[in-house]
Amino acid sequence: MVSADQKLIECFRLNDKRVWELYSFSENENIRLESIDFSCPVKLIYEDVILTDENEE
Repeated sequence: MVSADQKLIECFRLNDKRVWELYSFSENENIRLESIDFSCPVKLIYEDVILTDENEE
């Protein structure tokens, strides 16, 4: 899930015990999607995105 409010991506992964675990990746981290052999910096996903604060509206 890619947040629209902050630079944050959440990813659920099935662990060895068949339990879903939540992994969070913030702006200065790289996200890795094992199932499709993909990785990139989170800041690249949010490139040219302007986040707005709900209080500003």
